[in-house]
Amino acid sequence: MCAIFCSNNVSKFEVLYEGNLSRGSFATGIICLHSDSDQMVLKKQGTLNFDQVKLDELCDYYVGHVQSPTSAKRTWSYDTSHPFESLSWTVVHNGVLTNWQEVRAKHIDWDVNPVDTAIIPNLLQHFTEECRGECPGHVIIKKVLSIIEGTFALCIVDTDCNEVYIARQGSVLHYNDQGDVSTLGGEGFKLLPEGVIMTLKDFKIWEVVDTFETKSPFLFI
Repeated sequence: MCAIFCSNNVSKFEVLYEGNLSRGSFATGIICLHSDSDQMVLKKQGTLNFDQVKLDELCDYYVGHVQSPTSAKRTWSYDTSHPFESLSWTVVHNGVLTNWQEVRAKHIDWDVNPVDTAIIPNLLQHFTEECRGECPGHVIIKKVLSIIEGTFALCIVDTDCNEVYIARQGSVLHYNDQGDVSTLGGEGFKLLPEGVIMTLKDFKIWEVVDTFETKSPFLFI
């Protein structure tokens, strides 16, 4: 199991972290976003002590992930931990992709990462380069979501412009009207509909920007 949690408020982000920690304590990953397109990525084994690691309160948005080791790769390393990155994309994922090796062989056969999630930012990068800068982010995301199968809840950051997107198939993900995200949800949270791509406007509110055809196995993890 893993969990995704996001907020534009550092105090609320810490609360969401504690609330979702029951879904994974093997590793912690955080993306800290600024409106000027700067970002900070933190990955570490185990849990995070916010008294020792002070998050930048000037960040406009925080994306977090806690992980349980759900694959054969159980030794922690930076390269096999969330968030996963390419040149233009950063991704956190909860779920299990069932066709990732076939998709990798067809589109990005140079990728040798043993974790299924790693193909997602690399596929996004692949289609970004194919589009030559002419496709908006949600179109590229839709291309990727149309070819991967299995379960996924995703928070995706276009790091060229710090646009944030969420989507899911099978795996659960919740959002609220203040721009927060939480796997476990809670008061004020709504379940993100399957097959919908949402984008975050001004780091404050989620809006539907596109849809994709789902192939959900109806397994919630």
